[in-house]
Amino acid sequence: MQGISLIMPAYNEADIIYRTVCESARVLESIGSSYEIIVVDDGSIDDTTLEAGRAAQEFPGVKLVRLSDNQGKGNALRRGFQVSRYELVCFLDADLDLHPSLIGKLLEVMDESGADIVIGSKRHPESQLSYPRLRRIYSTVYYWLIFALFHLPVKDTQTGIKVFRREVLENTFPRLVIKRYALDLELLAAAHHLGYSVAEAPVNLDFQRISGRIKWDDVRNIIVDTMAVFYRLRILKYYSSPLKGVIEREPSITVVIPCAVPDALTNDCLRKCENLNYSNYDIELVCDSVEGVDMGPAPPGSEVVGSGPTGPPSKRNLGVSRSDAEIVAFLDADAWPDYDWLKNAVPYFEDAGVAAVGGPAVTPPGDTRRQQASGLVYAASIVSGSTAYRYVVHAYRNVDDYPSANLLVRRSDFEQAGGFREEYLTGSDTLLCLKLTHDLGKKILYVPNVMVNHHRRPVYRAHLKQIYSYSTHRGYFVRKYPATSRRAQYFIPSLFVAFVVLGLIASFFSQYVLYAYVSILGLYLLTVLASSIKSLDPLVNLMVFPAIIATHFVYGIGFIRGLVSRGLKEH
Repeated sequence: MQGISLIMPAYNEADIIYRTVCESARVLESIGSSYEIIVVDDGSIDDTTLEAGRAAQEFPGVKLVRLSDNQGKGNALRRGFQVSRYELVCFLDADLDLHPSLIGKLLEVMDESGADIVIGSKRHPESQLSYPRLRRIYSTVYYWLIFALFHLPVKDTQTGIKVFRREVLENTFPRLVIKRYALDLELLAAAHHLGYSVAEAPVNLDFQRISGRIKWDDVRNIIVDTMAVFYRLRILKYYSSPLKGVIEREPSITVVIPCAVPDALTNDCLRKCENLNYSNYDIELVCDSVEGVDMGPAPPGSEVVGSGPTGPPSKRNLGVSRSDAEIVAFLDADAWPDYDWLKNAVPYFEDAGVAAVGGPAVTPPGDTRRQQASGLVYAASIVSGSTAYRYVVHAYRNVDDYPSANLLVRRSDFEQAGGFREEYLTGSDTLLCLKLTHDLGKKILYVPNVMVNHHRRPVYRAHLKQIYSYSTHRGYFVRKYPATSRRAQYFIPSLFVAFVVLGLIASFFSQYVLYAYVSILGLYLLTVLASSIKSLDPLVNLMVFPAIIATHFVYGIGFIRGLVSRGLKEH
């Protein structure tokens, strides 16, 4: 539909948003095209929504989207785009540093150049700038960093006004990971990688605030996000993933959440599940007891189910048995899904050969340092090996084993596979995946934008207890179910433990053995040290280093125990 959708993210902009929206509406009316202005209040704690609503009373083309939590500009733009409808989409910051009258200039450049994207650029020779010297320095340093890493055909990625043809955003937004700091860069890098053309237009920038909002934490996070985009683009080739678009029919889905006794994390999980960007789903919360449990405003058909004191596998089976949905989506009670979790997963089930879809379970940014350290341990290749993609965003792939913390399964295939084996507290998802892939001959897909946020067990005790449970079951499955468990990477920690113990003993008898032993351990510690520096928070890195070593030892010991065990039961 021809026209312009102006998306305006706003966070605590009550003092200026009314004026910005009104002036934007007058500019768009003067252009003469159909328009809509979508103000996305990104969890403001002031009167931003009220002030934007006041403007909406004067201009019927104004729409309001209110987000309950502040998740960043990138997320706000994505949410605004999802409710937009016109062929041209414009992003504009809400602070009036850039006046809406610039929209006309960007549209002229798009018509003249035929570009798919036109961005305002502070570095354009015709731009007129009035903003603090420190901001100029930040901008210049960031420009050279971007130039060195990405070689984009633009000189400025961060100026807060851009115009896109709708197709660009339809193909790039599903690939984007960043929700806060470097969204502009990731969007342009992904679009350029997909072959879309970009042009720049001059801007008049009149900085409105006495002091800027950029703090050291912002600078640090922008650097982290920028390097993450580089890693995904150049190393993982992530933006080349064959991600599918939205389909018209939404198959019915039941979200099954097992828990013993609901707590604050469970309530947070439910709150996020109740607002998913999907219309045809319900929730089955399966607890030991239903007494005192309130699901809140859950989708129709949702319910709390009492299972008694059983383990997660039996709770998941019970939840499925009470549903007649086409797809069942499994989620842990200490996790919460991305807004588009279900919508991004369902297109892949159009292929009858696909039995299940999973995605990354990332550590939420709000977790404590000890939880962040645990998440970084799991995400480290030196720990998780070829399965590190389970904990961070990686490229699309086929898999044959996937955790049920984030797993959607076609109901008919789930039933044909016999559901979860209830006798195993840990590892029942491995056996389900084994049935789906090896017995039924179906595929399991890892899709990077089918994402959930999974709170970690904090280092050290709770984290290592979980590692021990995982490793004992994996060791047992190596003997009993070798098809997906008898793999070299699972043996390495046990071999390392054996090396440490036997090498220590042998070093007492030979000086040469001692030298070799110390050299190999030194090389190991250097490798662990390099793997530990994953955060700009030095305290987190200090926790990660010993946690990786402890994880290797605990996993190695647990794996040996499982390998020699006669059987492992749920209780």
